[in-house]
Amino acid sequence: MLDQEARTLLDLMEKAVTEGRPTLHTLPYKVGRAAVDKMSEDSEAAPPDVAAVGDGGFAGPGGEIHFRRYLPIGAAAGPLPTLIYYHGGGFVIGNIETHDSTCRRLSNKSRCQVISIDYRLAPEHPFPAATDDSLAAFRHVRDNAASFGVDPARIAVGGDSAGGNIAAVVCQACQQTGEPMPAFQMLIYPATDARRQTESRRLFADGYFLTQDLMDWFWKAYAPAGADLADVRLSPLLAKDLKGLPPAFVLTAGYDPLRDEGRAYAERLIDAGVKTTYVNYPGTVHGFFSLTRFLQQGLKANDEAAAVLAAYFGT
Repeated sequence: MLDQEARTLLDLMEKAVTEGRPTLHTLPYKVGRAAVDKMSEDSEAAPPDVAAVGDGGFAGPGGEIHFRRYLPIGAAAGPLPTLIYYHGGGFVIGNIETHDSTCRRLSNKSRCQVISIDYRLAPEHPFPAATDDSLAAFRHVRDNAASFGVDPARIAVGGDSAGGNIAAVVCQACQQTGEPMPAFQMLIYPATDARRQTESRRLFADGYFLTQDLMDWFWKAYAPAGADLADVRLSPLLAKDLKGLPPAFVLTAGYDPLRDEGRAYAERLIDAGVKTTYVNYPGTVHGFFSLTRFLQQGLKANDEAAAVLAAYFGT
């Protein structure tokens, strides 16, 4: 059953549309991005204080990659376990501002440093720009751990939705090349199969925040005609072998079109012998992890994800 707070938020969104607010998938990408990014910032809970915040950048495959570092209150001295975080937004919208409060909370609650990555967005930069930037960011932090105050043995990657896809892809890419992988992966309602029409995609195609029309709008921008949707950088669920990947935390939402593919990825990890914690929040919708001003379940999920990370890294 849908939580009352989620029902109330969906009703408010529907009321805004009936009163004339255009739906995102009907807008040009630049116009829609600006409007939704502001809404996303306003939809996060008030940002908690952390010990320190700093912005920076480094060279990436398509230009400078911007990032934001968060140091937690009460962290131990010395190099810190670190979560490299990739924001959601269908590879089209979102940035380090839209997930600022979420990253602050994850940092404080896990007592880990968080580094949020501002990867390139479609349609200006279609596939595989986002994954190229994100893999480059992981490698840069890993290979320059001392300059970031990072414990190189305790680097996690994580993200929500498109960012969950990216985190999974980064782990798989490192495994394929034989290079040092992340130590842990945090996958929040990840998009894992660009091809498949799952039951949850059918059931929740309309009326539950992330619609089929909106997913089509995202995919058209990121993976235009001719892209191979079976490419594991778009569909990590289709990888032949998941053995040896880092331990994982996978979270889904009960009324989310991406629920089934997120759960399927968790099940494949478990079947491959990867230590995996899978959690489903049955009464809520896609996006709840960062819609924390309105959805208390999002705050609970933030804290649960941070607690799992803290337990794994011993913080």
